[in-house]
Amino acid sequence: MKTKLSLLLVLPLFAFGAQNRHGAPVTPAPAPTPTPAATCPADGSNAACPMKAVTAATPTTLTPTNLIFAIEEERVAHDLYAAAAARWNLRVFANIAESETRHAAVVTQLAATVGVQPPVAQAGVYATTDLQAIYDQLIVLVNGSATGALRAGALIEETDITDLRRLSAQTTDEGSKAVIANLVSASVNHLGAFVRNLAAVGVTYQPLALTAEEFATMTNAAPGRGGMGQGKGNGNGMGGGNGACGADCTAKGQKPCERVETTRGTSRP
Repeated sequence: MKTKLSLLLVLPLFAFGAQNRHGAPVTPAPAPTPTPAATCPADGSNAACPMKAVTAATPTTLTPTNLIFAIEEERVAHDLYAAAAARWNLRVFANIAESETRHAAVVTQLAATVGVQPPVAQAGVYATTDLQAIYDQLIVLVNGSATGALRAGALIEETDITDLRRLSAQTTDEGSKAVIANLVSASVNHLGAFVRNLAAVGVTYQPLALTAEEFATMTNAAPGRGGMGQGKGNGNGMGGGNGACGADCTAKGQKPCERVETTRGTSRP
């Protein structure tokens, strides 16, 4: 997220919050149709996709700085979505916020393989200066309107994807690559969910961190494919297996993923 998102925020993003500022009704996309257990829907509703969690057997090759950044980036997403869930009557925020909690936990487990402890978690407070600045700016969008919050969510997810790609290029162990691949797939699913909710109220989201071609491929991906990075990690890392679902499940056992869906309702101030 770092410099790229900081630069993106100087664009007219804050204009996104102008819509529905006074609590005008926002009708989200309908809940997705359940799919067979063999696939994970690309809209983020992963209830049918279990995860076979694997404990990391080898130390990660990610640096402490990158590990802490990755953990706090997931926390920023969680905290913004939790704030949006408390303000706007759209279930997509609460469900994806739960996913972000699991993502942070997975990266925290990865960090533990090299003895790295993340900063104490406090909502809206981050040790990484860039991430603090990003949160402070995006919370304005989140509080401004439901559509502004959805746009903020889409921007977070597409920039998470670019950051995770960077991390993948900087690590050499298969366990870390498997974890990152699952996180990318989950972010692709979440991006699609936010984009569809915006489309349901007549708003077309334009990508700011991804290229138009990448964005089109990801948001038009077939269920279970996530558009890129299917997350079929074959190393010794956590989160190996089962595509986009992998990063969205609990770290132990085979508990099914939570659904990420929407319900109809009106925005509340």
